[in-house]
Amino acid sequence: MKLQLCGLGLAVLLLVVPGAFAQNDASLDAGRKIRDGGVAHGVQMYQRHVQDRSQVLHYYSQSKQPIPKVEATELVTGIRKDLTASDKALAKLKTEHAKEPEVVKLITSIEKHHAKAHEVCNTAEEHCLKEHGDHAVIADCCSEMWHEVDAARADTAKLMKLLKIEKLEPPKPVPPQKPAAK
Repeated sequence: MKLQLCGLGLAVLLLVVPGAFAQNDASLDAGRKIRDGGVAHGVQMYQRHVQDRSQVLHYYSQSKQPIPKVEATELVTGIRKDLTASDKALAKLKTEHAKEPEVVKLITSIEKHHAKAHEVCNTAEEHCLKEHGDHAVIADCCSEMWHEVDAARADTAKLMKLLKIEKLEPPKPVPPQKPAAK
């Protein structure tokens, strides 16, 4: 009897396991798409933050007043942090899609734009921290950063299209909770 049950269990296992692996492959593809989407949307978010911060610093530099060092330092630190976070996310995508030349080519282009933005950010920081920093240089650096990241965002949009990552829709509002009956 035990031998029959063991044989029956083994037969069931042999029938179920291959189906489980096939289902697992499909869920791996879906999981990868979700992860890629999360990573790519993160890249876009960080790029937006860089553009917003560089724009704020640009307008600070338009005034004839000295740029407050605390605010300038926070903005430059934020720009650098967001570029670095975006680069880390891109590195994940590059690793995941290393055998896809079109994907790697777009990521490399984005990385070049980010590298230029890093370089220009360093120049802006040097002038922000000087006693009487050159406002024109800071404004030019911020403008260049903004446009480099804008070019990177265009490539990121192409990358998302290539990877078939859809735009995230805003979450639906949560309906108000009804008070619990007493």
